[in-house]
Amino acid sequence: MNRRMAVLRSITLVSAATYIEYALGLVVSIWIARTLGPADFGRYAFTLWLCGWLMTCSNHALTTSSTKFIAEADGAGAPDIASHIAHRLSRYQHLSTLVVVTLFVLMTAIIRPDEWQQFLLPVTVYVVIAVAAKANYFMLVAIEKGQERFEPAAISTVLSGVIGIGLIGTATFIHAPVIDFIALFAVACLIINLINRLAFRRYCQPLTAGPIPTETSRRLSRHLRLTAALVLLISLKASMIEVFLLNTFSTSTAVGFFAIAATLTRGAVDLFSVGLTATLLPYMAKSFGQNGHEQAARLLADATRFYWAAGLIIAGVGLVTTPEIVTLMYGQRYIQAIPAIEATLVLSGLLLIGNSIAAFQIVVDRQDDRVRISIMALVVNAVLGIALIPFFGLAGAVLTYAGTRFAELGLAIMYLRRTTTGGLPVASMARLLAVAVVATTIAWLTIVLLHSRFGFIVAGMVFVVVFLPASFLVRYWSDDDYALMTVITNHLGPPGRMLMRGLGALQGTPAKAAS
Repeated sequence: MNRRMAVLRSITLVSAATYIEYALGLVVSIWIARTLGPADFGRYAFTLWLCGWLMTCSNHALTTSSTKFIAEADGAGAPDIASHIAHRLSRYQHLSTLVVVTLFVLMTAIIRPDEWQQFLLPVTVYVVIAVAAKANYFMLVAIEKGQERFEPAAISTVLSGVIGIGLIGTATFIHAPVIDFIALFAVACLIINLINRLAFRRYCQPLTAGPIPTETSRRLSRHLRLTAALVLLISLKASMIEVFLLNTFSTSTAVGFFAIAATLTRGAVDLFSVGLTATLLPYMAKSFGQNGHEQAARLLADATRFYWAAGLIIAGVGLVTTPEIVTLMYGQRYIQAIPAIEATLVLSGLLLIGNSIAAFQIVVDRQDDRVRISIMALVVNAVLGIALIPFFGLAGAVLTYAGTRFAELGLAIMYLRRTTTGGLPVASMARLLAVAVVATTIAWLTIVLLHSRFGFIVAGMVFVVVFLPASFLVRYWSDDDYALMTVITNHLGPPGRMLMRGLGALQGTPAKAAS
């Protein structure tokens, strides 16, 4: 239980910081979208997407490998080795970023993208600054996660978000052009890197050069090669084909709509699962270092159960609240983006359990399986994209995204069953799916009956009020889950204890389980 409480503390810290980041980021997205309009916002979104892809190429395997091997070494009682690993991979990251931004500058001079014809030189400089600063920030965060120190990322996220929203607010007030917003994005990347570095010195162990045991070095090298190939493959199918084909065969407005769908979907996923996602890999890796494969498999089952519940909430609440939220926040000009947003929200929720499978495969050194899965998913992505997007535009991009993600999850489950027994609590997941369908139906009827502009708020609350108690009624949660929830709600006093007694009665859990 102490271990679970430590995990819960980390999840709470990461979640709180991310909620603040998302709230501020959502305000920024709305301001920029309303200021620029669909066409210019599409150009801005294309630039940010490119920056994200270049950051991924710069870091490739380095962030994942850092977290895994630093946490594993710490779990095995070798903190000095963990520090040596962090130092070596940090040097690799600097070199990798230099290579990526150099190639980017050369390709920009040759291709000269149409979106940047009016300001090619300044936007190239801003992209280089943003990529170098933010990629290095992600690397430091990976090292911090490996050391189980989540405070620096939380501090830098909140402080840089507040500063950034002030800058963006000023730019929107004076109706700045799109190039100024790109410049502010680069400034924001520099700020978050600087704040995180200062916090790193306060909370984390320093990086020190030193030898790494031969066996660990061999495993690390293999992991880097496989993960580098994997991450680059994932970057190609992480909406790259969709954005590229939309930008080529459709309009910048369609790119903007697709970007809004991605932004809101990411926000919903982060809202319900970011704490678990950020802490799962380091804790699973540490458990693997301490107790081996069996404990990692147990954590896989627990994580899958929580991911599935979070995913169904994302899908259900997203489906019933999206139309009014988009109209209210972005205005009538973005109403055509609503079907794409609803579809991506539902898909992302239902497929969220892929995160737990991916973390397990990373920890038990099954990166070769992930590479095979990504290659096959990339083929599916390319075939669907070429077949659908030139003819159906934004709808084709959503269908491409859906087909790729379902194929990827199916392949991941197939490979998982080759390496471990159990892992996915299928029966209980099916029961909770039925609960989600009922809760969504009731929430949808609530919107129909209210006929109110803000009825989506009540509908979202209705979904949660129906879904959570019913999850206990169908005995979805384990006794360990119930005991942990009891420890948490005890801090709320009599109301918390009364709540858990009621939920325990629904599940049939004895009262002594709460003690």
